[in-house]
Amino acid sequence: MTGIITSRLPFTAELAFLAIAVVLLVAVPLGMAVAIASRGGRRRRLGTGFTFTTSLAGAVPEYILGTLLVLVFAIMLGALPAAGAETPSALILPVLAVAVAPICTLARIVRRETAAVLDQDYMRTARGKRLPALTLYTRHALPNLLTSTLTLGGLILAHMLGGTIIVESVFAWPGLGTRVVEAILNRDYPVIQGVVLTLGVIATLLNLLIDVLLGVLDPRTLTGKADRT
Repeated sequence: MTGIITSRLPFTAELAFLAIAVVLLVAVPLGMAVAIASRGGRRRRLGTGFTFTTSLAGAVPEYILGTLLVLVFAIMLGALPAAGAETPSALILPVLAVAVAPICTLARIVRRETAAVLDQDYMRTARGKRLPALTLYTRHALPNLLTSTLTLGGLILAHMLGGTIIVESVFAWPGLGTRVVEAILNRDYPVIQGVVLTLGVIATLLNLLIDVLLGVLDPRTLTGKADRT
């Protein structure tokens, strides 16, 4: 059992962490951009379209989205491989299938938190100083909205591990997901227990990483004095 986990864990870790990177790199800028563009009730159609699109895309299960991606990009267009792990391009479709729903959820959270941060007095002061937009949003808005965003985002990212297991079966990705499905069909309970325990450890480490990032971004979270300042 140890050999099975050690041989397949790198594939699952590669897929999961690439998906997490894509989620963070897309969801945070997207949510901020929509919140900034629609601040103060402006561009209502943009806000409505964003909410509708993210709600619709986020509701699609990973295995259905994965199947649609295979149908479009692998079968109809022939642009990407449908399964396996022989080439780096084989990662694209599984990563997209895992990442789309968390991107939609996290982007909505970031938009809400950004809107709240932009209404704070220190942001009005910063705008009054006519700071450049890049400085205004990256130095003053981003650190303050990330503390609350990462708290909820950690739960979303840990939940992605379950989606990774399902997506691996769709794309025949040689990770823990494919193996655990085989173990379930064969009633191989030791392998099932070992894989579930391994995924639990990964989820715990991911939440620990989020807590460390929160401590770096806002040291008050480590002292419990956030509400006193």
